[in-house]
Amino acid sequence: MCNRKFLGIGVVLLLVVPLWADDPPHPDLKIDGKVVGHYAKPKPGEYCSLCYEPIQASDLVYVVWGQRVGVHAGSEDEDFRADPKKWLARLRPGGAFLGVEGATDAPQQALSDFWFVAGFYVLLGLIFGALCAHRAFHSGYPPGLWFAMGLALNVVAYIVLALKPKREVTAVAGIPAGLRKIASTFEPMPCPACGCTNHPSAAKCLECGAALQPRTLSEVERVS
Repeated sequence: MCNRKFLGIGVVLLLVVPLWADDPPHPDLKIDGKVVGHYAKPKPGEYCSLCYEPIQASDLVYVVWGQRVGVHAGSEDEDFRADPKKWLARLRPGGAFLGVEGATDAPQQALSDFWFVAGFYVLLGLIFGALCAHRAFHSGYPPGLWFAMGLALNVVAYIVLALKPKREVTAVAGIPAGLRKIASTFEPMPCPACGCTNHPSAAKCLECGAALQPRTLSEVERVS
């Protein structure tokens, strides 16, 4: 009886102990005394952020800034925890363009200011380029040329264009002089035979072919 009792206790221990050992407690990840990451169980298909090799269920994963950072247990985890800034820098967008802090803060910050000014200058160039092109189109000057001037010189180009006298705006080459927008529009003309509506300049019905009395000239007749 006692043997069965001890055997039952042994089986329970064999089932429970691995459950305790499967998820041992892990300390949080800290940078300068501030907690930045928490331990999580690895998932299939995850990779180590140090060596880019697949990690196993026995390895570690830290959730840092909403990202899962996999690390092999052992020496790589020790290296990672010894200098987390170095390894976590790979996960964040950086470089001089975005001005993210790094090993050379001062040069990056100066270069970041340069890109900010350059971007602001390009934005102003696009705005005044569009304004110059619009004014040039309505003032008789080449819009493409003044768009480029506004893109390069910004407000200076717009002021120069505003001071220039307006020229006579002519029609685009190739459009006949007699073709122009009609101020008034005639209503469609119904056919007295079938009732189908036709263009007011039509000489015969489109539906039944009956002769019609045009009320106005067509655009082709106006040009010719």
